[in-house]
Formats: sequence, structure tokens, C-alpha cells
Amino acid sequence: MIELKILATPGCAPCKVVEGIATKLRGEFPHLRVEKIDLMEHPEVAAKYGVVASPTMVINDTVVFVGLVSEARLRAKLEEMERV
Repeated sequence: MIELKILATPGCAPCKVVEGIATKLRGEFPHLRVEKIDLMEHPEVAAKYGVVASPTMVINDTVVFVGLVSEARLRAKLEEMERV
């Protein structure tokens, strides 16, 4: 199972783009679980991962991307994680 957490803030346009990409990729990766976490409601999560910007993406408890990421880069990372 690959767990992708999208750490986001309300009104964040790049966060919405990343959410859309993750939703699309969830259809391609059957072992992908996506969770969006609102950092305003859960500041303890921001502290846990040392978030400095949103969106921040965490895969299997490791921060892998900060800021807007392309579909191709996220897909490549998920493919890499599937091989591990």
C-alpha cells in the first residue's frame, strides 16, 4: 500500500491542482491511498512533518514534494514506490 498525504491549506490553488492529479492517479495505482489534511485544522501535522509551504506531499511518512508538482513527476515517484 502506498499512502499519499496531501498537506494543504484552505484557498490554496496549487493544493487543488495537486488534489486533482492525485485523484486521477488513484485510478492508475490500485494500491494508492490518498488523504488530504487541512493544516489549519491540524497544525500538529504541520509540526510533525516540518511543513514550510503548501501543498506538501508525504508518501509513506516521508516528505517527497513541496509546492506544485507535475503529474509526470508524481507518477514517476509512485512508480518508484511500487517497485520498492
